[in-house]
Amino acid sequence: MDNANQERVILLSKKIEDLTYLTEQLNIFFKDHIALVNPINLIIEELYSNSINYGNSKNLEVKVTLNMKNHTLKIKYEDNGIAFNPLTESKQPDLESNVEEHEIGGLGVYFIKNMTDNQSYQRVNGINQLTLEKEIN
Repeated sequence: MDNANQERVILLSKKIEDLTYLTEQLNIFFKDHIALVNPINLIIEELYSNSINYGNSKNLEVKVTLNMKNHTLKIKYEDNGIAFNPLTESKQPDLESNVEEHEIGGLGVYFIKNMTDNQSYQRVNGINQLTLEKEIN
């Protein structure tokens, strides 16, 4: 991708086809950086899974906006679930215990924080907005 501004909006609504559609859209968006498809897919699927399992929304609506400009990827993940800031409200994972003793939860957000360079959260008009940024070389 050159320095041109590229953007793609992906809408998800708790259907089984959403994950296939998401992967297709990421393949199109990252056609020049195909190595980004799997890690970005992992990030979005983790957030989407949390929205479905914990968002408590009867009619879940998720909007993912990908924007690439000047070698910076910005992912804006929005959902209409209950107010929840994963950056501050998620459990800190216990990375010292073995797998059998490890509590469920928190590891996905830990990976998201480590796979991106900047993260921010806000709630606007009943919508959770998580913005992630990653420098792309």
